This record gives sequence, structure tokens and C-alpha cells, in this order.
Amino acid sequence: MDEQNKIWFEEILFPRRSLEPNGFRILMGAIFILSLIIGIMFYSLGAWPVSGFFGLDVLLIYWAFKIHYEQGKAAEIIRLSDDKLTITRIDHKGKREYWQFNPYWVNVSMACPPNVPKNIGETFIQARSHGKGTFFGTFLTQEKREELMHSLKQAIVDCKNYRPV
Repeated sequence: MDEQNKIWFEEILFPRRSLEPNGFRILMGAIFILSLIIGIMFYSLGAWPVSGFFGLDVLLIYWAFKIHYEQGKAAEIIRLSDDKLTITRIDHKGKREYWQFNPYWVNVSMACPPNVPKNIGETFIQARSHGKGTFFGTFLTQEKREELMHSLKQAIVDCKNYRPV
């Protein structure tokens, strides 16, 4: 890698999914068996229409998890090189949005977006320069956002202070 295109910072962020695919299968199997048992019980008591709703519940839970996992395909790429800070947001369908900032002018800070109530106490990472900006890392926890912001700010300082010999 030549020194003119040195990468000072690069982070790829993904939404966290705490339930792995194997855990999903186990959970759905348990929900299915439980719904089947309760559905059979209602059927045997003569309340057969209720049994159909238990099947519908299983399908709706499955559908909700599938949407949740589909949304997990989103990503954000934060890259700082000598001449630019690039933030790339990729949604779950693959659509990309880009923001580029000059590292000498960009301000990275924690702020509350205008569409989020200020009383919830959460702040998000914002990159701003010349009246333009974006929030990123919104799906991270507050602690991870602060950690990412401090790492990025340090990388920007290092980039600005670098003098090749």
C-alpha cells in the first residue's frame, strides 16, 4: 500500500443478532410443539376454531423473525484515508448511500438526532462538515458508539498530524 492512500481507520458495522440460526430453529420448534399441544387440547374440548389461531401464531412469529434477520443484512462502513472520511450505509436490500468528508474539516461528535426525543438520554455519532452531516452506528449500544467515536476521533487526529519523512 502506498503512503498516499494510507487507511487510518476502517470499521464495518453490522446490526447485532443475538439469536443464531440454530437457536432460531430450536425456538421455532419449541413454539410449534407448544402451539400444537395447546391446539389439540382446545380441539378436543370442542373449540376447534381456536386451534387454527395457534397455527397462525406460529406463522406470524416465524415471519417476524425472518424480517428481523433480513434487516440484519444492513451494514455501515467507516473508512478514513489521507484525503477523506467515507461513510457508506448499505441497507438490507443492498442500496448504498455515501457521505464523504475532508478529514481536516470534519467534526465527529455525539448528538441527538432531531427525530429522537431528547428525554431518552441516548446520543448518536454524527459526522459534520460545511453544514452537511450524517448520523451513523445507530444500531450500536451507547457504550459501543462512544468507543467508536473516540477511536475515530483519535484516527482523525493522527491523520491530521502525520508528516511523511
